[in-house]
Amino acid sequence: MALHFFVMHLNIYMICDMRLINGFLKIFSFFVLTAGMLLCSRAFAQDSLKNLPEYSLPLTNQKLVIAHCMTNIIRFKGHEFEDSCNPDYYSANGNTSSGLGGLTQVKPMEDSLLSNATLDEAVEFEMRAAIRSGIDGFQFYYILHNPKWDDIIKAYFRVAEQKHINFKFTFCISHPDGGTEASKIEEFARRINGIMDEVGRNNQHWLRTPDGRLVVYQWDGEHLADIPDDKQGLPEEFYIARAYKRLANAVHERFACVFTINKEISRKELDHFLNYFPATWIWTLPYDRNYLGNMVAAECKLQHRTFTASVFSDFYTSKLLKKGTWDMYHKVNDAAKAGIPNVERKYITTGLSYNFRKLFEFGIRQDAQIINVITWNDYPEGHHLAPEINHNEGFSILLNYYKSVWMGLPSPYADRDVAIVFFKKYRHDIKPDPYNIPVVSFQKEVIPKSWEDSIEVVTMLTSEGKLKVNNETKDVVAGFASTKFPMQTGSVQVSIIRDGSTSLQFSAPEGITNKPYRSDRLTYTFSSEFNRFYGNLFKAFVPSYSHEYNPGYINGQKK
Repeated sequence: MALHFFVMHLNIYMICDMRLINGFLKIFSFFVLTAGMLLCSRAFAQDSLKNLPEYSLPLTNQKLVIAHCMTNIIRFKGHEFEDSCNPDYYSANGNTSSGLGGLTQVKPMEDSLLSNATLDEAVEFEMRAAIRSGIDGFQFYYILHNPKWDDIIKAYFRVAEQKHINFKFTFCISHPDGGTEASKIEEFARRINGIMDEVGRNNQHWLRTPDGRLVVYQWDGEHLADIPDDKQGLPEEFYIARAYKRLANAVHERFACVFTINKEISRKELDHFLNYFPATWIWTLPYDRNYLGNMVAAECKLQHRTFTASVFSDFYTSKLLKKGTWDMYHKVNDAAKAGIPNVERKYITTGLSYNFRKLFEFGIRQDAQIINVITWNDYPEGHHLAPEINHNEGFSILLNYYKSVWMGLPSPYADRDVAIVFFKKYRHDIKPDPYNIPVVSFQKEVIPKSWEDSIEVVTMLTSEGKLKVNNETKDVVAGFASTKFPMQTGSVQVSIIRDGSTSLQFSAPEGITNKPYRSDRLTYTFSSEFNRFYGNLFKAFVPSYSHEYNPGYINGQKK
């Protein structure tokens, strides 16, 4: 009997224990299921941004040339150019930078015209000059901690409206370093909302996609995002896209982000970006047969993304950098104090007009809907199109010609002969004296430096003729052609001869030397269109000239 009682209670305890175990298993199963759902939700978060249908929609319903505009590099009363493009430091003598042979090696033509101008007059000049160069809009270099720049952007919208100037604008979120993702989004959103609320969100000058998204460029824009140490199996690009989605939500907009490529990347890296963004643009990578754009354009086509083509004219920094770095001397006093042994300038070989022409031709072959111009006015990096005494209008004439080909329109120069000359002021292997500041290539060079040791003339002729440069003559075909002549010191004379008569001739204000007094690898251009291009550009505007190595040419006239 006692044994029976013991066995009965043992069974009861075992039944209770089994119930407890079953209960525990149910609770454990619940947590496993919940964890699985959380993991699924994280995967779903990825899918919610990856390969969205809107990424395959077009960026524009018309072909546009959009230039990167350095927002703060503009001249008006009370607002000078930054030191690295301030004409006060152009000369090798009589200023703080004399010990460097002159800090700046660019001289914007607008400086004297706009020194007493209002902000509205200044932005009008920029737009009208850009339009004459073939540009349809600006993407504004937009960085943290510079709220005063917002007034400049508002002025562009205001004047475009008042003067009925057909021009587009948007932001280029640029190297958003420092702080948390939340703090950066908060500042950008507050400022962008301030601009959009004032100028109007439906303002016709915003660069928008046909379905209404705001086209937003990035330049090294990845740093907007906080990338967690534990990425939960997601790529970095997810977090970058999520940060821009959060910014778009904070400004009550839908963005079509154009991410930047400013270095060689693999197909795998590119594909990660294309999974999360609708379009891309390439920064200053020069053209050659292995040009990265071939792979980028092909992948964009394969994944139904928008490839936007890019062109740049030149790359030689007027700004001085600490040796071996990209750390810029922002103030002339700091650069002068550092001295020549501690500074350098950066450079990309572009082959005179070669790189600009080939990049545009590449964009035409890809039938790109947007051509990006690098840049409108980044004088400190030397790839500006804006009026300046070295670049002049040469690259702008090329842009207008290629734009007409790209758009299937007649050439704006079809009714006349045109000649543009391109050259460096001295051979690449000559050492300047006494101001020999090192000129350093900072990425793989793909164009031989020797290609720049010549005089190049691009012609657009109504019929075949003879092109004469100084004392040498060559036959040139009708239409568009590029012809090279040996580099020689002295002035550069250009003429077109047909049937014994001269149809066109000019003398470039600048000359070529074999004894340069300072480092200067900026490409010099001049054309037969100079007077026509600048003649009625803007009220009271008078173009100026560079003639450092051609002293017989003063203010457009020979002595």
